[in-house]
Amino acid sequence: MISFLPGFIQNTKYKIQNTSRLKRGAVAISTILIIGAIVAEIAIASLITSYLLSQGGLGVRLVYNASFAAQSGIEDALMKITRNKDTNSVNSYAVVVGNATALVTLCKKLTASTGSCNTPELPDGTFDVISLGTALNKQVRMEALLYADPTTGLVTIQSLREIST
Repeated sequence: MISFLPGFIQNTKYKIQNTSRLKRGAVAISTILIIGAIVAEIAIASLITSYLLSQGGLGVRLVYNASFAAQSGIEDALMKITRNKDTNSVNSYAVVVGNATALVTLCKKLTASTGSCNTPELPDGTFDVISLGTALNKQVRMEALLYADPTTGLVTIQSLREIST
């Protein structure tokens, strides 16, 4: 029925139909890209949120581990003093507790000339113990004053405190 139309009109009709299909395809591709970008943005936002939440919990756990290591260092020094009350020198050593480490410094009655522990002169039988607990990048410092009775040999904790680092 349309065969009597000249060829250029028939070709024009085909081109018009073809361009409408191209326009629909372009709209479909842009819609797919926009939806994909939204999904990717939601996924990235949820990953970042979950990472930050897990790091917050990890930080608390690391501080707990560092505090536990510092306390263990104090208790280890208490045990060393109980075994040998005649320690006269500055003694520094490390205690490993799980994934944390405690650097323990043990001082006994230092005078001003030998005060390498930065403590004032201590009474006889008093020890100053400083323990630095470290777990990854978290640190907790504790200090204890221990008294060893020279007659009975009883070792008691006079004070225990956490020092801000």
